[in-house]
Amino acid sequence: MLSSESYQLVIQKFLQNLRSGALSPNDKIYSEHQLARILGIPRAQVREVYAALSVLGILYGQQGKGTFLSGGDLAQNSNILYLMTLTAGERFEDVLAVRRILETGGAMAAARERTENDIQFLQTCAETIAVSRDPQVLTDADTALHARIVQASGNALLHSLFQIVVGYMTRISLNHWTQVVAQGPPVRLEDYIAQHCALVDAIKAGDGAALYTHLEQHFATLEKNYGLPN
Repeated sequence: MLSSESYQLVIQKFLQNLRSGALSPNDKIYSEHQLARILGIPRAQVREVYAALSVLGILYGQQGKGTFLSGGDLAQNSNILYLMTLTAGERFEDVLAVRRILETGGAMAAARERTENDIQFLQTCAETIAVSRDPQVLTDADTALHARIVQASGNALLHSLFQIVVGYMTRISLNHWTQVVAQGPPVRLEDYIAQHCALVDAIKAGDGAALYTHLEQHFATLEKNYGLPN
């Protein structure tokens, strides 16, 4: 399990290098082994951070060559890293509250602006959630589905904000899906399958009101299963 302390250590190292100019776009970064030795933490924890930053588009890998800093807007990357550092000790309910605001806020635009590529991608994610019983596969499909709904809104700023949340989702969702697969009622896998299919059906139909309603129902289910007030 990746600790918030280890996560902060890795992020802070990147921030130092960004601010000092030691890192520039498309520069090769420390290997997992090198950074683990420098920071005195397990290599597995560095690997998890690198995976989260790759999802955010901050890092990218080249087979046989190593891991590199994104060639995008370095200032934007630095801001994302900084925000992640400030909130590295997140709670499930905090992340869920932010997701609720961003996802429901973009629901109307997502239903209106979605493309055929968006629909096909979302259907593939929903199909994976319907058939898989592997918590990691479910985590990846779940995260990708929700991120694509936000992206479909066509609002670049909203999408950028959600990418911060995606980093947290990859850390939280695996534990959640493991519980869903193992426990059964009241955490029912069938409920989540049906809810994700409903989200896809709503966006496929271009029905923003239905998408909003289904998102609210989904978040209410998550709150209930975690014993949170709704």
